[in-house]
Amino acid sequence: MLSKDSSLDSWLAHISSVHPREIDLGLDRISKVAARLLPARPGKFVVTVAGTNGKGSNVAAMEAMLIANKFSTGAFTSPHISRFNERIRLNGQDVSDEVLISGLLAIESCRQGESLSYFEYSTLLALLIFAEVEVDVAILEVGLGGRLDAVNLIDPDVAVITSISIDHEDWLGSDLDGIAAEKAGIMRENVPTVCCDEFPSKSINEKAEAISSRLYVMNQHYSMQAIERDQAWMWSGLNVSNVPIECGPIANKSIHFSNLASAMQALALLPLDIDWQLAAKALAQLHLAGRFELRRDRKSGCPVIFDVAHNPAAATLLAANLEGLQAGHEAYGTIAVVLAVMADKDVEEMVSSLESCSDFWYIAQVDEARSMPVSELNERLKNRAFFQQEKTQLECFESVSEAYEKACELNPERGLVVVSGSFFTVASVRDKSDAL
Repeated sequence: MLSKDSSLDSWLAHISSVHPREIDLGLDRISKVAARLLPARPGKFVVTVAGTNGKGSNVAAMEAMLIANKFSTGAFTSPHISRFNERIRLNGQDVSDEVLISGLLAIESCRQGESLSYFEYSTLLALLIFAEVEVDVAILEVGLGGRLDAVNLIDPDVAVITSISIDHEDWLGSDLDGIAAEKAGIMRENVPTVCCDEFPSKSINEKAEAISSRLYVMNQHYSMQAIERDQAWMWSGLNVSNVPIECGPIANKSIHFSNLASAMQALALLPLDIDWQLAAKALAQLHLAGRFELRRDRKSGCPVIFDVAHNPAAATLLAANLEGLQAGHEAYGTIAVVLAVMADKDVEEMVSSLESCSDFWYIAQVDEARSMPVSELNERLKNRAFFQQEKTQLECFESVSEAYEKACELNPERGLVVVSGSFFTVASVRDKSDAL
């Protein structure tokens, strides 16, 4: 029997075993437990973030700006890279094992036999922790979809829908407008919605009109303009009274400007007194683990980019970032890609985006039930025209660790190693490197 003296690892093993399915969308189970568990809303204000790519960046950007302005924050994201504690942050700090275990005990006392998935446990845990300390702003990242995701249990004060593309087809389908309709499930009546795409889908526009949710659309209501001389950005948007506001310069090359822009617009719609210059300074210092993160392999000294890109749209952005990096650093002339992906991913499209800026490929699999076996990955890639070229090397490994070590060993001087494909891929070897 688990108790407050049990380790967090024991608790995590327990919550992984309670529900028979890893993913089981729907709000019925979690709603029943939440009604018995939660003492209040998770924060005075709540921002919910859904979308395909850029959710974590939006959450981190809002969190950094709020902390710089002395507001207390709770941030819930998923999945984690190194340890579970990363999923739940208070004022920018991962919560402790003790706080997590206390919360899990409270959930168990209220569960009354109800079956909860791992993600549902995680969501309830975050909501409880935020509510107990009464944070000023709770920022909640949707795990999958939106309409039926556990996070959608809470009504937000602002909804953010990041860029939308094809991903999780087994759950959300392969129709972009249908996927957007699922993401639009986080929208609420008379509550503003920030849309990161320049041209919102039909389903988002229709939902907004039906429930009187005012849309704030990238490059229509808010924007980010480059300041070339400063290698920075100038943001402009609207506050809650629709008064135009501006902020800049904002200098951050590691997070896509559209995610910074939408995060700023979301905060501008809350009735908070934000010092935007403090916000800009906070964004300049913001770096997110596993998002075009440049580090150095501890053993070989080889520079390594860690990027959790796990769908074609994210791989396209990764390729653009790599090309920009190569243009400014002759030392990064040779790129070796270490790749492992989940079985449901469109790996051909992902690889297609990266072919123009890669020389060597070290493919593998991760120790995760949903991982694509390296044998299947090899079969799907080896007959592509790109891998038929004499100069292109494709090598298979049983683990990401083996692939990573080989890539770093052979590419230390004039090269760069890129580790990508999933959060699991990055997590399995990131601790072999140090920050630059």
